[in-house]
Amino acid sequence: MALLILLSALLALDGCAWLKRRAAERPPYRKVSPPIAFEMMHDTPSLLILDLRPPASFHGDTGHIYRAYNIPVGHLPHRMLEIAAYRDDTFLVYCDTAQCAEEGMAILISSGFESAVLIDGGIDGWIATGFRTVLPAALIGRREPEAAAGDTPRVAPPALPTETDPHLPVQRPPHVPSPTLPR
Repeated sequence: MALLILLSALLALDGCAWLKRRAAERPPYRKVSPPIAFEMMHDTPSLLILDLRPPASFHGDTGHIYRAYNIPVGHLPHRMLEIAAYRDDTFLVYCDTAQCAEEGMAILISSGFESAVLIDGGIDGWIATGFRTVLPAALIGRREPEAAAGDTPRVAPPALPTETDPHLPVQRPPHVPSPTLPR
């Protein structure tokens, strides 16, 4: 009987250690894929979308997600009052590098924004999945520089909606299926 109790205690301790290792490997914040982020934005039009990139990137060639609010990660600790109203709300965060995203999420979580959700892959993941970004009006229709002689020049795709016409509805790209969410 004593051997059975000792064996069950060892199994329980080993199980607890496994759970602790698993919890240590998991980031302290949630991540969602770009299609899930799109559904969140579609379902909640007032959802805050926080872009942590520098202003040059926010207004650069990749553009930004429609309705995104730009606070560079380096300025985030000093601009918390601007987003203080969202402290208890779920909102989306993205950047262009993993280091930027982790640093920004660490700042947000330590400041009490525990419901912040990171878009996995950042702006590059968003674009790679087929979702459009808002480009500055100066970049719409501009030809990109040719990579080599003989290559056909590519034209930057128009963004829907544009910054000059913010009331256009957000449209799902036709080749991205709508994910089925559990109810």
